[in-house]
Amino acid sequence: MISISLEGRRALVSGAGYIPGRAGHGRASALRLAEAGATVACVDCDKGRAHAIVREVRACGGKAFPVVADMTVNAQVERAVSEAVTELGGIDVCVDIIGKAWWDKVENVSDADWDSAIQTNLTQVFYLYRAVGRQMIEQGTGGSLVAITSVDGTVAAVYHAAYGAAKAGVISLTKTFSDGLGRHGIRVNSVAPGNVGNGNEDQQDGDWATNGINPLAAPRGRDIGNAVLFLSSDLAARITGQTLIVDGGVTARGLWGTTPDRLDHHRKHH
Repeated sequence: MISISLEGRRALVSGAGYIPGRAGHGRASALRLAEAGATVACVDCDKGRAHAIVREVRACGGKAFPVVADMTVNAQVERAVSEAVTELGGIDVCVDIIGKAWWDKVENVSDADWDSAIQTNLTQVFYLYRAVGRQMIEQGTGGSLVAITSVDGTVAAVYHAAYGAAKAGVISLTKTFSDGLGRHGIRVNSVAPGNVGNGNEDQQDGDWATNGINPLAAPRGRDIGNAVLFLSSDLAARITGQTLIVDGGVTARGLWGTTPDRLDHHRKHH
């Protein structure tokens, strides 16, 4: 039987706390990594959220501890990584899930919203990857970096241009860091969720193509956590520089909106 084991691995999840009303990618990732055997440094800017996810991991039999830091500030990123290394003895797996979208028409996007979106969704990934990359190089034992990007970084990001641009930047960083760190045995990948919304956790297997958007079904928070776990594991040992899209097939759809009635029209006239 094939199993995904991270037994003995030392993991850091940036943005591990759960925010009500959100999909909970950090929570799902922390729980999945801990379930696979990793000890998880749960980093969050909110002390209550950081401690809450640690309690949840421990209640499930996992090993975790909290680190409180604002990961959009480089000095705090360096401190958070240092605290994690002190507690863990090193870092083998690093997951960055922090992100936020600002919504508006392209002609109305303010300078402040643009700057905030780039800092929150892209620059902080660079800060973390740089700090953990240096640590992994020093360790000399390889490792895995995974960031949450978005399908909005691969297609038009309607009404949230800055978010889409930042997430496209994460995809580029993934490729560039994978090239720069590969010689040290460090893999770098990203996961691009589709319309997870607030989690879609009430959607059951067997309910397919119910929303007119996803040919299969909208992804759930746990589906993103599973993708993170896979890319962090030895099953992905030769996968690097890649973006794994988890979107229920929405970005694979045809462009022209052909429907069964249009199919009959095409048959008659072509």
